[in-house]
Amino acid sequence: MLDEPTAIVEGYNSYFSFSKKRSGYSGVATFCKSSATPIQAEEGLYKDLNPKQDGKLGHYGDVSEFSCNELEALDAEGRAVITKHKIRKHDGQEAELAIINVYCPRADPEREDRLLYKLRFFALLQTRAETLLKSGCNVIVLGDMNVKHKRIDRSEEDENETVTKPSRLWLNQFVWDSDKDSSIPDIDNKEEFAGTTSSVTGGQFADSFRYFYPDEEGAFTNWCTLTSARETNYGRRLDYIFTNVELAKSDLQDCKIMAEVEGSDHCPVKAEYVIECIPADRSPALCTKFMPEFCGKQVKLSSFFKKREKVMDNSDIKSNCNQNYTLSADNNNGKCSLKRPSSIEKIQNQAKKKKVNSCDTKQGSLKGFFLKSSSKKEVIEADIQEASSDTKNELHTTKKEDKVVNTVTVKSSSANAWKSLLKGPPPPPLCRGHQQPCVLRTVKKPGPTKGKQFFVCARGEGLSSNPEARCDFFKWVDYKNN
Repeated sequence: MLDEPTAIVEGYNSYFSFSKKRSGYSGVATFCKSSATPIQAEEGLYKDLNPKQDGKLGHYGDVSEFSCNELEALDAEGRAVITKHKIRKHDGQEAELAIINVYCPRADPEREDRLLYKLRFFALLQTRAETLLKSGCNVIVLGDMNVKHKRIDRSEEDENETVTKPSRLWLNQFVWDSDKDSSIPDIDNKEEFAGTTSSVTGGQFADSFRYFYPDEEGAFTNWCTLTSARETNYGRRLDYIFTNVELAKSDLQDCKIMAEVEGSDHCPVKAEYVIECIPADRSPALCTKFMPEFCGKQVKLSSFFKKREKVMDNSDIKSNCNQNYTLSADNNNGKCSLKRPSSIEKIQNQAKKKKVNSCDTKQGSLKGFFLKSSSKKEVIEADIQEASSDTKNELHTTKKEDKVVNTVTVKSSSANAWKSLLKGPPPPPLCRGHQQPCVLRTVKKPGPTKGKQFFVCARGEGLSSNPEARCDFFKWVDYKNN
């Protein structure tokens, strides 16, 4: 489903990962400028997706606490692409930089297995990132983390603020001390916590945005489109760029949330570094331009089958022989032969063709359905009159020579008469907070009220203290009284 204009962009080389389970479900892509062509690229957090591929980064870490099935499942949804680059830091020293682009799973509150999947994904991500860091490589982890770290990173209040969600526990131990939230408790036992393993240390990465703006409020990257929450900036910060602490201190210049860029329920986040990329001479094998559908090498269908002698079957013989020949088969020896038809057979075949052609019927026109075959003139007049009708619609057709033409005169009923019979939906009520027309919504969640409709304030969702935000007006639609 990946088209060429998306995969091949002039001036860039791209690297994609797709879900192996569901089409269009999840996936990530990294586009690198030609001046930043990576030296290596890899799909997934573990090596199973790249068993024979050149350009693997390696350094997978201790994964003994993951089962084989678990490792396969964690990489099956296309949630990670890693590229490795050669860079020159601001002091002129050459180094390596690994960029881990991720789309972390969302924890479905109605499915406990998805929360466990999310935490195990975090554990594998941290294992890989810290292992690459220990190898001497700088590391940036970025993407939709699906975590709201601190209280200032979200507008909504949790029903139970005293209980910290597991994903926040993980993120708080992942970042360095300066970014930690003191209200979030430490993880007592990392071996028992699903989001970590005994091999990780934590505290190795800086939240690039909070590195420069630790106390900025209203800095969100995601808003609910169904409730028009972006209008009132009622959102949450789900998208992060994490930089290893050493690189952040030496070369991280700025990090901005680009909330003005629309087109999605998320907005971009941009980090700037004082580094120079040293491009590789050739793109790694994972690059989309090397995919068979884009590299200009056509795969022959015959390559999928074992070579064998061509054996003509009945359909091949029929398609290659003239219609003057007939096919006969000998069931005893399995051979087919062609023979010229006799004169009697020719006559019989022509009679069958004639019979088939005579059965063909022509589709009649709509006009012919209404016109009766008669030599006399026929005029049909239909008058539909109502006391309240003041208008007439007349349809006239003319008659030429011997053709029969019908004339129909119809008097339409007035709009008021129809309105009295067919009532439309009532006008929406006005909300109490702003005295503006409400919007109609439908309950989609399973339960006794599924399918029922209701009216709510048309303004965007926001804090209760914001007078410009949606008020608390709510009204069920009562079809019996409408």
